[in-house]
Amino acid sequence: MTHRLIFVCEANICRSPLMEQALRARVDAESWEISSAGTRVGPGDLPMCEVSAEIAAASGADTAAHRSTAIDVGDLQAADLVLTASRAERSVVAQLVPEARSRTFTLREAVHLGADPLDPDELAVVAAFSAASAADDLAAYASALHHRRGFVQPPSSGRTLFGKRRPHPFDIPDAHHGSAREHRAMLERTALDIAELERQLDAFLVPPATGRAAR
Repeated sequence: MTHRLIFVCEANICRSPLMEQALRARVDAESWEISSAGTRVGPGDLPMCEVSAEIAAASGADTAAHRSTAIDVGDLQAADLVLTASRAERSVVAQLVPEARSRTFTLREAVHLGADPLDPDELAVVAAFSAASAADDLAAYASALHHRRGFVQPPSSGRTLFGKRRPHPFDIPDAHHGSAREHRAMLERTALDIAELERQLDAFLVPPATGRAAR
């Protein structure tokens, strides 16, 4: 069984390639097809930004071959799960491929929705209504997250001490052109988000005899 996952950001040089490479370094390559793409990719097939590549390399990823790539409708249609950097890219994916809306989330939205393990009743709903070929594949996981939409309280964004509204908690802000400190902090947190995503995916995708049934 192959799990097909696409990460999407705007330019595909900073946030989404880090997500791709950080997760790729954590999973069994034979079981996964992980890629990344951008909604507004400039000319030149650009490599990852230096900070993003450095953070990805720290997890054992090989970033040298990455070149920025525009999103492809066929790839989005074939993906089991699409994770975007922000709600802006999530909207672009939904507009391009409306049938992919139920399996498209921002990375932080997916992590928030998947924080609690699925209970038997939720698994029964997924089995009944998911188009997935198996109860423990990535398409079923996407379906499970989708069924939780509207039932899981979203985190509050709040405001800073100076009254400025904070970024939406489901978005990874594009700090590529911000200060070096903001840029690195954003990418380091993104790497932590990927580590949590991998933990949640592993808990769901392991065979029932060794994982889910034992919980």
